[in-house]
Amino acid sequence: MFEVSGLHSGYDGTIIIEDININVQHDEIVTIIGPNGSGKSTLLKSIFGIVKPQQGKIEFLNEQITGMKPFRVFEKGISYVPQVENIFSNLTISENLDIGFYTSKINDTKNELDKIYSFFPQLKNKKSIKSGNLSGGERQMLAIARALIGDPKLLLLDEPTASLAPNLVSEIMQKLIQIKDSGTSILLVEQNAKKSLDISERCYVLVMGKNFFEGKASEVIQNKELGRMFLGNK
Repeated sequence: MFEVSGLHSGYDGTIIIEDININVQHDEIVTIIGPNGSGKSTLLKSIFGIVKPQQGKIEFLNEQITGMKPFRVFEKGISYVPQVENIFSNLTISENLDIGFYTSKINDTKNELDKIYSFFPQLKNKKSIKSGNLSGGERQMLAIARALIGDPKLLLLDEPTASLAPNLVSEIMQKLIQIKDSGTSILLVEQNAKKSLDISERCYVLVMGKNFFEGKASEVIQNKELGRMFLGNK
């Protein structure tokens, strides 16, 4: 469904990621892990068109989208949730979702809202509350909820559980399983590697901007050396 091949990208002429190769299949969660500064966020931004790749190809549903502007990438069926500044804190939950509808081509907003709220019922109960008054977990849920408007085929998530309490991390992960089961594949960048690997089919490890490992998520969990390096195992 989605493939990145030979991708080189970075900022102001400085290469951050080099010769990256990844793919995501239908109905799959794929996790990208690696140390800070390994290029994980740069990869997602390059896919979504925020950073322009300098070399390589990005293909989605058999169409090349390399270097497309973000709104065009969104129109093709890819949504992106950055780690920070991913909601409008001065707007209510309902108003944040309205912005999602503004950028989509959905006509039946009621049916779409019902679907979104079925994933996140706690947001429906607080839809008139200013988003700046939400908990960290609720803010992340709102950001993901808005990204789901328009029924994307691929969801790019950058550190959705950053700074959340363990119980909220588990809740977010369960929501991602539900989203995947509904037909949206997920490419997930996570520092909470153990939790993300538990819900993922496959994993890529990036180190210093390059592919270091790829394989089934279970292989990373069971590999003692990888576990010591990236999961904090002893």
